[in-house]
Amino acid sequence: MNYLFINEWCGRWLAVLTLLCVSGCASLPAPDPAPRLVQAGQADFMLHGDAAAPRLDWWSRYHDAQLDRLIAQALEGSPSMARAEARVRAARAAAGEADAEGGASLSANASASRQLYSQTSIYPPPVAGNYRNSGLLHLDFAYDFDFWGRHRKALEGALGREAAARADGAAAALTLSASVATVYFQWQAAQQRLALTQDIATAQQRLLAVTAARAGTGIASQDDVQPLYANAEAPRQNLVALRTRTLLLQNQLHALLGPETPLPVLQAQALPADEIRLPGGLSLDRLAWRPDVVAARDRVEAALADVDSARAAFYPDFSLSAFIGLNSLQMDTLLHSASREQAVTPALHLPLFDAGRLRSMLDSQRAAAALAVADYDQAVTDAVKEVNDAMLRLQGSQDQWPALRHQLAARERNVVNAMARQAAGLADQRDVQQARLAWLNVRIEDIDRQEQTLMAQIDLSRALGGGYDRDSMAAVQREGAKNHE
Repeated sequence: MNYLFINEWCGRWLAVLTLLCVSGCASLPAPDPAPRLVQAGQADFMLHGDAAAPRLDWWSRYHDAQLDRLIAQALEGSPSMARAEARVRAARAAAGEADAEGGASLSANASASRQLYSQTSIYPPPVAGNYRNSGLLHLDFAYDFDFWGRHRKALEGALGREAAARADGAAAALTLSASVATVYFQWQAAQQRLALTQDIATAQQRLLAVTAARAGTGIASQDDVQPLYANAEAPRQNLVALRTRTLLLQNQLHALLGPETPLPVLQAQALPADEIRLPGGLSLDRLAWRPDVVAARDRVEAALADVDSARAAFYPDFSLSAFIGLNSLQMDTLLHSASREQAVTPALHLPLFDAGRLRSMLDSQRAAAALAVADYDQAVTDAVKEVNDAMLRLQGSQDQWPALRHQLAARERNVVNAMARQAAGLADQRDVQQARLAWLNVRIEDIDRQEQTLMAQIDLSRALGGGYDRDSMAAVQREGAKNHE
């Protein structure tokens, strides 16, 4: 009779649970359509060439030992890199927490208490109305079956954010190395301008001295001398501005290296004459290896996984818990076999009414996914613009060079001819200095062009991702993490 009652009871509850599952599943949210991400093809790029993609150490193309050392010091000591590494560690810890959330757990618990038991509760004499020293020793086990993937998707989202943090670290390293190279070559260009401006000041002083001497003998008019005084003062003003600029650039370099890294003594040298070549085969696949685009894509995938995890919370949750241990109202009998207790508890959780909490959480994750998609689209759009801007500047610099080269050659010939005429007694020092001034001014224009070319090349290397390779960078970061442990 008891067996019939138990079977009837189980059958009724099974029917109730089945009805609850069906009614609960009837209001499940529909799957979201796959997001449409912006695409970039060759038609989006204004210029094309045949140059290969930049290398990871793209700055080595300039063969400058000072630049190599500065970038290495910056990548090691800059606060921006320390912040990026801290974000990676935080994301890795969050991923580990999400991984542990969906696994089995086993814990040991022990407790002891002294309690006065109520005389009007469930406890009979002699427990009721007396103090008792009780103890408990348990091993507790719990496991969630995660049939619908709520924990699994949450882990995928956490791993996606960890990958995005690693890509952000690579983007920070690329931005830092590009900034160091930019400021370094600006400093070198300022040194070149400083030397040329000093030569201009010297030439202006000589021209002033010769003209003033001619005016003193009556050969020239004082009206010819007065404008030269103003011309002689202009280079001095430029020298002050250029020296101030070099100090400011050194201060920028020191800030990029980090507060604890001293700025080494820099040696002025000629700007590198690198060949101007535009990249070829530009497409979304090429831009997809920019670390900021990679990070944005990782965040899209993480956000979509979070949406799936929030949707899985609408489904029934099956879990299993169990414990085994000792429990006694008297400490002196706690370790007796009669104090043993154990239990196995399968459980089903089905959300039926939660005042819209689950729906709000799902809508929040959907909004976060939409934001991640928009951020990715913006990252690709910005990448295309940056590549186009850098290529147009490179092309403009290349177009300037033929005319500027002819000017340099012509001005240099004028200097040689003026010196020859002076040696032959057909001209004086004024003609030589005027020819030198014209030549020096064209040389400053060429320094400006070289600097603009270098800035465009650096920006293009950064816009193309700086040779970022996710697999190799991940291996380097894992090795670095081991070294810090």
